[in-house]
Amino acid sequence: MNRYARIDTHMPREFVLLQGTGCRWGKCTFCDYHEDRSDNPFPLNRTVLNQVTGCHGVLDVINSGSAPELDEQTLELIAEIVSQKQIHTLWFEAHYMYRNRLQEFAARFPQCQVKFRCGVESFNPALRSSWNKGIPPQTMPEDIARYFQGICLLCCTQGQTREDILQDIATARRLFEYFSINIFCNNSTPVKRDEELVRWFSQEIYPTLCHEPKIEILIENTDLGVG
Repeated sequence: MNRYARIDTHMPREFVLLQGTGCRWGKCTFCDYHEDRSDNPFPLNRTVLNQVTGCHGVLDVINSGSAPELDEQTLELIAEIVSQKQIHTLWFEAHYMYRNRLQEFAARFPQCQVKFRCGVESFNPALRSSWNKGIPPQTMPEDIARYFQGICLLCCTQGQTREDILQDIATARRLFEYFSINIFCNNSTPVKRDEELVRWFSQEIYPTLCHEPKIEILIENTDLGVG
């Protein structure tokens, strides 16, 4: 598994996939990433973080869970790297349930600007409920934007419609400074990919979005170089 990547297009940054202590939510019906965990993740994370050069001044940190689930030693090392490598912007990912802890978490890194991304997957509460996302159905997109600067959208699963996808993209474009569109890839879960939606998206939607600087489209899970 590759855990470090340098991204030179769209949103230039260094991107690391670290190991967390376990996703505290762990109930999303489409996800089996939560298996990438350890009770002692620091030795692996130190090896990954030692590859950071600061070349773009931006470091994007993800783990199979949420940023507050990273171990203390890893968080301390990230803070050291921010200072040593002149990182001016840090991105983290977190579940919506951590929204009231993000400001406190960001205060660990006073040397830089800290931004957060949420795997909302869809702004349609019925879809989110079917995926067991753990975001209350009454939560509005504007509520999410109060806490998060970026979001991830999940696209082309069975049960979604073209209208669902287009509406999610329009909402994300309106409210967030960055978002990714992740085409679902079949895995060990019961959720399945809709190949007809994939063909439609690839042929009609992707060409209209692929050059927009605030959007990243992942046709495969590893398109950003990690995983």
